[in-house]
Amino acid sequence: FTEMPTDNFVESSFWNFDALFQPQQHPARDQHDTFFLLDPAEAPQLPPGYSSKVKKVHSQGGYGSQGYRYEWKVEEARKNLLRTHTTSASARALFQLARQEKFTPVKYFSIDRVFRNESLDATHLAEFHQVEGVVADRGLTLGHLMGTLRQFFTKLGITQLRFKPAYNPYTEPSMEVFSYHEGLKKWVEVGNSGVFRP
Repeated sequence: FTEMPTDNFVESSFWNFDALFQPQQHPARDQHDTFFLLDPAEAPQLPPGYSSKVKKVHSQGGYGSQGYRYEWKVEEARKNLLRTHTTSASARALFQLARQEKFTPVKYFSIDRVFRNESLDATHLAEFHQVEGVVADRGLTLGHLMGTLRQFFTKLGITQLRFKPAYNPYTEPSMEVFSYHEGLKKWVEVGNSGVFRP
């Protein structure tokens, strides 16, 4: 694995949400969940050809999806925010990979800070670090993903794992990862995962 660039805490809604097929009316985009910026309030530009493809998939569908069937607005996509996850960096990395003349399989990782407008309590903070990994190759399956996650967590000393189907707008299939916590005597969520949509 090589480290992908994650050196921008400020992100556009396009890369944080739209490129990951999260609908523009999704509750996570609400100010109660996301820190939006006032200055600069908007990204100066979006990737022209790619943003039109994202708009089409949101509003009309494509790649096997019927889309969300709503009017996608560039004004919403240009809103700047403090990134809510490092998956925006994964979206950027996959976009750059797709622009290469010849596809080369890659394995990326990142460990970086993210921000959520959360009510603070014992399990929630407004700022925390996210660990992320992306493998891009042909012929990968859900079994490959589960094996990679099992190996990752085993190296951290976490060996009792369960995978549970979940929903993410940007992956299909998606899974939450749970581990048995001896101290708490219960299964706790330790990760989220999935196979990126085309």
